[in-house]
Amino acid sequence: MDALVAAWLPGSEGQGVADVLFGDFGFTGTLPRTWFKSVEQLPMYVGDKNYDPLFPFGFGLTTKPPAAVQT
Repeated sequence: MDALVAAWLPGSEGQGVADVLFGDFGFTGTLPRTWFKSVEQLPMYVGDKNYDPLFPFGFGLTTKPPAAVQT
């Protein structure tokens, strides 16, 4: 697997998720929280000697620039 989009429950905004998945718009996304590797790592604080998250706060990517808007 090259990527994962966690859209959870997009509700009325599901069309926006579909637009990104089908390439109509560029995708950018960052994590709003740290994802730890296991529950044993909790509590986890930045700077701890054992700080080794699966994905740190703010981890993310950009796939391509958004499509140009016609004016």
